[in-house]
Amino acid sequence: MLSSLKAVVEGHKELGAAFSNIGVYEPQQSASVAFVDFGNAHKLIGEEGEKLASKIGPMLKDLYTYLQKAVPDTKLTLKKYSDSKFEFLAYCLKVKEMDDEEYEAATFVQPLGRVLAGNYEYRMFLRCRHAAKLRFVKLRSDVLVKLQLLDNKRVQDVAFQLERLVGGMYVYNRQCYNVLKQAAVFPIEVQLSIHPPTPPAIEGEGEGGGGDEGG
Repeated sequence: MLSSLKAVVEGHKELGAAFSNIGVYEPQQSASVAFVDFGNAHKLIGEEGEKLASKIGPMLKDLYTYLQKAVPDTKLTLKKYSDSKFEFLAYCLKVKEMDDEEYEAATFVQPLGRVLAGNYEYRMFLRCRHAAKLRFVKLRSDVLVKLQLLDNKRVQDVAFQLERLVGGMYVYNRQCYNVLKQAAVFPIEVQLSIHPPTPPAIEGEGEGGGGDEGG
C-alpha cells in the first residue's frame, strides 16, 4: 500500500507539472489560469499523499519491531521453557527408575551396589531434579508473562496502528476532495485556431504562366 501510494503521489506531481505547463503556453487568459489552478491542485494532492506516506512509515516500523523483536524473543523463551521442561521430566523419570530399583531390591532382599556405596548417584539426581524444577518453574512464569504481554501488545498496538492508518486515510481523502472541490475549473474554454497548411510554391510556375498568357 505504501509503494502504491508513493506511485500515486508521483503521478499527481507529474499531472500537476503537465497541467501547469499547458497553462503557461495557453494564449487565452482564462484557460491559462484554469490549467495552472488545476495543475496546482494536483501538486497539493501529491503533498497530501506525502503526508500520509510519512505517517505510514512509522507505523510499519512499529509493526516490524513487534514482529522482529517481540515475537522472536517470546519464541526463544518458549524454546528455553520447553528444554527445561524436558530436562526436569527426564530427571523425574530417572529418579522414579531408581526408586523402583530400590523397591524391587528391598522386595527380593537383594543388596543394591549403589545403596551399599552410599547411594551418591541417587542423591546427585535428586539435587539435579530440584535445580531443574526451579529453572522449569521460573521459565514457566516468564513464558506466561511474555505471552500475556505479547497478546496485549498485539491487541493494543495493532488496533492503534489500524486506527492511525484509517485516520490518516480519512484526512488524505478529505483533503483531496476539498482541493479538487476548490479547483472546479471545468469546462475550460479553449480557443483553437486551425490554419490549413499553405502549399509550397513551385519554382517557375509564375514564369511559365506568364509566358502562356503572353502567347
